[in-house]
Amino acid sequence: MSISQIVILGVICGAFALFAAVLAWGNYQTRKISHNRAAKPQVAPSPGLQLLKSAAAAASARAPSLQASAASAK
Repeated sequence: MSISQIVILGVICGAFALFAAVLAWGNYQTRKISHNRAAKPQVAPSPGLQLLKSAAAAASARAPSLQASAASAK
């Protein structure tokens, strides 16, 4: 096996090792984030957020009646 083939093989193996390291690091970061979320206590949403949620719920409740009236008009 010539030196050039050894260098090429080393580069290819190094690329696979780097790819495995990046995947392992991403997996570690993902697990760290999910563990931190589980450890934090749940905070009550702000009143503004509750207002937006109730407005969105009211709009989605009206949507079927609007769709039904549009379908009957056709």
